[in-house]
Amino acid sequence: MFCFLACFPGLGSAQEIRIDDTDFVQPMIEKWVTEYKRENPNSKLCVKTGSEKDETAPAISVVVNAVPGSRTNEDRLVYAGRYALIPVSNKRNPLLERIRKGLKRNELRNLVFEKDPAEMEEDEDDRPKYAVTVYSRGGRNSPTTLALAGFFGASPERIRGKKIIGDDIFLLHALQKDPSGIAFNTLNYVYDLKTRRLKDHLAILPLNLKSGQKEALLSQNVDHVISILEASDIETIPVEKFGLLIPAEYADNEDVLRFVGWVTANGQRFNHELGFLMLDAQALALQREKPNSAPLTYASAK
Repeated sequence: MFCFLACFPGLGSAQEIRIDDTDFVQPMIEKWVTEYKRENPNSKLCVKTGSEKDETAPAISVVVNAVPGSRTNEDRLVYAGRYALIPVSNKRNPLLERIRKGLKRNELRNLVFEKDPAEMEEDEDDRPKYAVTVYSRGGRNSPTTLALAGFFGASPERIRGKKIIGDDIFLLHALQKDPSGIAFNTLNYVYDLKTRRLKDHLAILPLNLKSGQKEALLSQNVDHVISILEASDIETIPVEKFGLLIPAEYADNEDVLRFVGWVTANGQRFNHELGFLMLDAQALALQREKPNSAPLTYASAK
């Protein structure tokens, strides 16, 4: 687990902004905190990294994929961005030559997931059409595993191949060693965010797409991919929201709401830089003021 310890004025002791079970959103949270303090130099918001746990509940938790039953009705979840899971492989994978026309949704689903025995015909063969090794995060509650399975309407337990324990970046390390490997991974891991280009040892699996969508993926440029994913839904690329969870005891706290309000009002402009999608304008407007909740507002303290 990666944690942020944040000191909000008026809250007394340090309170935790906690990221549970995944690290890939860490750079985004760090960026928001840094830029918030730049605009609010008198802010007492401080950040410490580490795995230490406090006995008190965190003021904010970062939620990448909400697990049913993981929060109460009184907790407040404020969405702050979106992430996409791109299907990639080792660029030496023989599969790339065999699927030049691109995989359709059902073909990709059958490549990644085992079929449910209850849905199979008596003489049906469950072996995938192509010989690949699928790599995915281990653990049934892994956020990216849940997002991938939910998108394709499948059970996480039915993902084929090998399960990797730890951060999602380890999936790409596995692909580098295995020419037959494929995996879904986030844009900020798949692309070099300095050059904005796809990492050298990777290739995006050919997908059956419209011409503009295919052109964006073939460009190997993360900004082109973000642009097309924000403009349209692609049936072979999962996109999931992530957000900031404010527990009930802090739901009306002005200092917490001020920071979260800044994230939704001003922090969105940094999402693309770090490989994340922005929320659409309508979603942002709807959640800034919710019934029975203190409004999320932000005005510069300079």
